Amino acid sequence: MYNTLMGIGLSLAGPKMLSKIQDQKVHVVHALPGRVRLKCSRWKNEKTAINLESVFRQIPLISKVEASPITGSLLLEFKIQSLTQEQFDQIVQQAVHTSVATYPELESDLMVILKNVINTIDNTMRKQSGGRVDIDALLSVVLIVNGILRMPTNPAFSSSLLYWAYTIISNKGSGRSRI
Repeated sequence: MYNTLMGIGLSLAGPKMLSKIQDQKVHVVHALPGRVRLKCSRWKNEKTAINLESVFRQIPLISKVEASPITGSLLLEFKIQSLTQEQFDQIVQQAVHTSVATYPELESDLMVILKNVINTIDNTMRKQSGGRVDIDALLSVVLIVNGILRMPTNPAFSSSLLYWAYTIISNKGSGRSRI
């Protein structure tokens, strides 16, 4: 029963959620005969800019493409002086489709925030301890202590905690890149 209700809820809410994801609010910054600059805040990353340029270079109607990951803009110069409304709509739809197709390749905004928070905490811990403690070391100690204390009551869970501590410690010296 619960799965049926969940499925019905998702089938009703799914299309609305998907339309929110694809709603990119593309703005025309300026347009001149044979040239248009579009802008969208969702285009402010390197992968999306590369994909936009790649896709639009293949369109015969377009003579020049420049995408800026810094401003989130897309400059298009055309081989003709004016576009029909249908052609313009197709170009905007292609830009939106291209950027939506890039989403799986992008790091989420939340992950970027979390990495920044962890790096800030890690750097603060290192400064305050004179380089004696970092977040990996502290987490390893917490995992080891919890693993040892819980061993009598839950050996399987304790083993996993000890394994995670071992993994953190082992990877620390392997030259892995920082977050």
